[in-house]
Amino acid sequence: MIIELKSISKSFISYSKFSILNNLFLKSPESKKITALSNVNLEIKHGEVWGIIGRNGAGKSTLLQIVCGTLTPSSGSISVNGKIGALLELGAGFHPDFTGIENIYLSGSIMGLTKKETDKYLDQIIDFADIHDFINLPVRTYSTGMSMRLAFAIATTTSPDILIIDEALSVGDQEFSQKSFNKIMSLKDRGTTILFCSHSMYQIEALCDKVIWLESGRIKEQGIPQEVSLNYQEDQLSKVSNSNDIGINLNSSNQSFGQPSIKSIVVSKNGSKSDKHVVLKSRKDTLSLKVIFLDPNNTNPSIAFSIRRITGEMVASCGSFNDRIKSKKDGDGQLFFSVDYPEIPLLKGNFRMDVSLFCSKGLHTHDYANQFLNITVIQSDLEQGICHINHKWN
Repeated sequence: MIIELKSISKSFISYSKFSILNNLFLKSPESKKITALSNVNLEIKHGEVWGIIGRNGAGKSTLLQIVCGTLTPSSGSISVNGKIGALLELGAGFHPDFTGIENIYLSGSIMGLTKKETDKYLDQIIDFADIHDFINLPVRTYSTGMSMRLAFAIATTTSPDILIIDEALSVGDQEFSQKSFNKIMSLKDRGTTILFCSHSMYQIEALCDKVIWLESGRIKEQGIPQEVSLNYQEDQLSKVSNSNDIGINLNSSNQSFGQPSIKSIVVSKNGSKSDKHVVLKSRKDTLSLKVIFLDPNNTNPSIAFSIRRITGEMVASCGSFNDRIKSKKDGDGQLFFSVDYPEIPLLKGNFRMDVSLFCSKGLHTHDYANQFLNITVIQSDLEQGICHINHKWN
């Protein structure tokens, strides 16, 4: 095993500011124990790609930091056999007053590289990060995007045995995002062991050999990506309560890096606004969707909607790139895509909808909102199947 965790637990002690003062002067601190991980067991073989999924606060980042060695477990044992390249917190491991080159050597030494080994990778790192004009300036003068590119280049160019990524597969501008994704795929093809967490079920299913689902610091399920991600999505769907607003987990980092991002979604049934759960009459009701989005750098993104059964199977999809449709502006100057499903042909059953905002060519994902809508279809006849296909009896 290249990575092996046995009964790993991690707890933190939280103090209020008043408790800290009590501790200093009165020697009677009030504290609260927070358990981030509890009895986690994991065995990862060389060359495997593992995804970690779970809600915010489930313990995903804590687990990755323990594997990296930046956190020590409160109990249990861990064995890691190989050189690690890690993309954790943005800028982690960088000294703000050191230049780009100095931070490359600093990061190399943290990874266990000798100066001679780092010398060998130096030009490749600078070329990949594409910060030639700034490499001799202090990192504190770098933009967030430049720091991210340098961190990614160091982690992936130095031929790591293990690559650890914490929510970093879709950051940066469009060109670098595609470049970084291609780099990760090449490392995967070369047999690099990869461990990453993501909220994108598409990335999880496309990249991973196995997945673990963390909930409240414990492994709730592990196994085949399609099965685990489906169970996770169904679990999250069951916890969604109806409201008049469509809930979206916005990727705020996209906005900070200037990528297109979803701002809001308006759902309508027969011209009247609906909520997260809409009941439709088969072949009678019309479903309308309007997605308002931000595009700071005028990259002209495309969009795609998918309808899935509650168990995850794709039923139908439509995409603006495929249909050669461009976005429009509403009366308030907001960019949007809108689509109607007239007299929706779905037959009785429960469905869900996902939406993804892609690059102009419909390839790279900028932003997404999975399970933003639950659909219950009812019908008055006995026709069976998933959807109605127009037909004519002779």
